[in-house]
Amino acid sequence: MKQKHLESCLSSIPNRVFPDPKIQLEQYPTSVNLSASIVLTALAKGDAGKGRTVLDLGCGTGNLGLAFAIVKSDFVYLVDCDSDALDLARENVEMLEEEELIGSGSEDEDGCCMGVELIMAKLKYDPPKKSQSGGGGRGGKGKGRGRGRGGGGRGRGSASSSTTQPNELLLLDPKLDDRDDGIPLPSKMVDTVITNPPFGTKNNEGIDVQFLKTAIRLARRSVYSFHKTSTRPFLVKLLRDKWGLNVEVVAEMKFDIPNMYKFHKQKCVDVEVDLIRVFWGEDTIENKDLSDEEEIEGEEMPLGVCGVA
Repeated sequence: MKQKHLESCLSSIPNRVFPDPKIQLEQYPTSVNLSASIVLTALAKGDAGKGRTVLDLGCGTGNLGLAFAIVKSDFVYLVDCDSDALDLARENVEMLEEEELIGSGSEDEDGCCMGVELIMAKLKYDPPKKSQSGGGGRGGKGKGRGRGRGGGGRGRGSASSSTTQPNELLLLDPKLDDRDDGIPLPSKMVDTVITNPPFGTKNNEGIDVQFLKTAIRLARRSVYSFHKTSTRPFLVKLLRDKWGLNVEVVAEMKFDIPNMYKFHKQKCVDVEVDLIRVFWGEDTIENKDLSDEEEIEGEEMPLGVCGVA
């Protein structure tokens, strides 16, 4: 599917923005060109499309997850904690079903997505202890995305690799398989998880890492997650060295955060953001050993407003 075609399909979705955004969930809209670029990247890497199942953790109004459905991923799960956001997402699903852009339960002759399931669940958030709050620079100014269930809406990718397999990861850090994370879904239930978590700037420091851990638990192939570029050194070291995972930065972008809340004093603010890909296996990208001093770089995407998927 061409990017312009996918953008056109996404532009037809009725609920692409939050009529009454909730700042505690960091809800911001996700642009259609951003969603399309991310999904086509995943498609090119074999993480989306026919034969793949996808889960959008903190889906908001569902824009990003539904883009995965439009490119004919087998099945898509939209998970969020905000009932209002899920109601909007449900309307979006119904519209796409009516337009026959996605299926409603069984694969049709065109091989489109067989269906989309909406799930209401809230990720459990355990605030870090004060003595541990320095790592990773979770602080900063807002994030361009809103996750209802915790959020809402995505290279010149050098990569680090590890031969550690998923089952061994649980031995390195048992919390990676912590099923008491508030999301009542089985581990390794889908191929790919996409998440645009809160950046942890609203008295929720570290919540982005908790989203990432749960996404890793739920995926059996890959995870795509958005994080502030300033946290890249911390996250790469955590994922590669402590959790034993492969990680690459597939895109660097600027989230254009519009003036949506009363406390916003500027018309818009650009926040530098990485889209990271966490994966197991060595067949999809060039592997390269990186020392602690080496930096993983990503290719900048000239994308516009980001936000809730």
